[in-house]
Amino acid sequence: MRTTARSSSVESGLSVSSTQVSPSSTPKRVIRHSWLLPSPTISTTSASRRICRICQMDSGDMVRPCDCAGTMGDVHQECLSKWVNMSHKKACEICKSEYAKGGAHFKPLRNWEKPKIEFSSFVGVFILLSVTLLAYYIIDIMNERYFVERIFVKKMYCRPDDSGRIFVLFVLALAALNNIYTIIKEMCNYLRNQRQILFVSKHK
Repeated sequence: MRTTARSSSVESGLSVSSTQVSPSSTPKRVIRHSWLLPSPTISTTSASRRICRICQMDSGDMVRPCDCAGTMGDVHQECLSKWVNMSHKKACEICKSEYAKGGAHFKPLRNWEKPKIEFSSFVGVFILLSVTLLAYYIIDIMNERYFVERIFVKKMYCRPDDSGRIFVLFVLALAALNNIYTIIKEMCNYLRNQRQILFVSKHK
């Protein structure tokens, strides 16, 4: 009887222990906080955000004036206008298509850039004034020598000193024209930089 009872108790103990699972064998559940999980709203927003390819800012109104696709096509009006005025290029360097323009206008006077007057500009003005005064002096001497009356009225031959004065006047005229051209070119470049080109989206 004792042997039977002992065997039954051993069997019951084995059955109970076999049904129990040790804590070490159970898989651990990893708890992740909600702020660690990727948010679909954030990813969608970052993908659809428009960024200017020149200043890398996402604020302000943007246009797509060329054939560039994706984020490379977005650019601010003011940024592109400054770039075109500086580079003097009418086409995109990436897609090689010409920018779509909607006109141009001068910026308000308060937004005009301060003119950069260099030392060469003062030298050019000084040379122009000197050449003008020297040319006026030579012409006055030719009037005293009755150059026009002798050559065009009396049909007399030109004197050696008259030929020298004519040659000097020709050289002075070339120098004056060169300085005038340089000054006008600088003024035109300055005024061109104060214009803001209006760009429009090429593909709506």
